[in-house]
Amino acid sequence: MTLTVPCLFGLESLVSGEMKRLNLKGVRAENGRVHCEGTMLDIARLNLNLRCGARVLMELGSFPAPDFEALFQGVLALAWEDYIPKDGEFPEKGYFLTS
Repeated sequence: MTLTVPCLFGLESLVSGEMKRLNLKGVRAENGRVHCEGTMLDIARLNLNLRCGARVLMELGSFPAPDFEALFQGVLALAWEDYIPKDGEFPEKGYFLTS
């Protein structure tokens, strides 16, 4: 799965270096974030070992969202049952930027 670690601008190279030292695969830095490929176990390792990353996010899906309705339908189509139990809750908030 794809993992993303947001970080302050300018710290991307430090975070990517930490992730490479943890032997994570496919480490690639962008402005304000660093991506890699990993497992649920790697999420715990990142949380315990990263000094400069803000948090660890898992990518559940990817889709184009040219408008709010497409964003809503794309999120609705994700396999939430793989991550949240039937009686579980997941409060969410979102926003959409237009260019």
